[in-house]
Amino acid sequence: MKIIVLMGGDSTEREVSLVTGDKVAKALEENGHQVIKIDPIATKEEQTELNKTDRHWIGIQYPEIDMLPLHRGSMYLKNLLIVKRLKPDLVFNALHGGKGENGVVQGMLDAAQIPYTGSGRVASMLAMEKDISKTYFRNAKLPTPRAIILERPDASRKKLKKIDFPQVVKPNNQGSTIGLKIVHNHQELEEAIDNAFTLSPKVIVEEFIPGREITVGIIGNRTFSVVEIKPKHGIYDYECKYTKGMSFYEVPANLDEETARIVQKISLKAHTVLGCHGYSRVDLRLSPEKEPYILEVNTLPGLTDISLLPMACAHAGINYNALVEMIVEEALKKPKLPSV
Repeated sequence: MKIIVLMGGDSTEREVSLVTGDKVAKALEENGHQVIKIDPIATKEEQTELNKTDRHWIGIQYPEIDMLPLHRGSMYLKNLLIVKRLKPDLVFNALHGGKGENGVVQGMLDAAQIPYTGSGRVASMLAMEKDISKTYFRNAKLPTPRAIILERPDASRKKLKKIDFPQVVKPNNQGSTIGLKIVHNHQELEEAIDNAFTLSPKVIVEEFIPGREITVGIIGNRTFSVVEIKPKHGIYDYECKYTKGMSFYEVPANLDEETARIVQKISLKAHTVLGCHGYSRVDLRLSPEKEPYILEVNTLPGLTDISLLPMACAHAGINYNALVEMIVEEALKKPKLPSV
């Protein structure tokens, strides 16, 4: 097939997306596909320059006349119109965070009738907005830490006066633990909230669950072995996620069979409740009493050398190229939207 890999973008996770995109493109080509790489924020000149060192990048030829008023103002829209002109069989969405993961790019691809990997626009939005996904989890009787949502950096903080510490502060719509901070007193709390508000219009102050950091990868309706994450910082922050040697991973996690089964079951239910499709990764905390709490669902989990989904698949005997092909196959099962 002709497959376009979308990678890069303008989110805080751009660099990780570029690594994922390169690795995915290599696997797709080795699997026999024709591969084109596109950065949705690259200008024609930048994309052409990239092509000089990597033939998978294309020298984009923009239309001489803008056909839509939005065309000039949105680089994402402009480049996705180019994607449509290339008539791919599939877009492999290797973007992380921001417009690539929150439903914006998915909506553009839907409007253009271009099939793509991963969840659709609604599930992507629900998963990215942590306050909304928490509501879905609670309504489905899924365990998730208690949280206070702040929508403005002023009087709404009054509700925090009597909280117990520690607490976890994080932006409402960022991934890769960007802006996340564990706080132990009100001064740390205020500083963490101020920082989180620079990244998101909403901030979550969430009950800290002591215990273990675990995650479950999902492809289709299949859950893989629970992975335990043991970060050197004591918290699985951005550095521990994407720097080799900064975290130790146990695959499978050292759990009794019943606990592992429960964790996998609620992870798949969280994936299903949000309407996710194709693949995802569910992050959880496991308390000392072996009670799991869902933190979030990642609709576009990383696919780098040290990413967790490839790690879980490798333990199941599925190598990286086979994993990528499974994601492609799941995308082709997605129901097509009616044309308009």
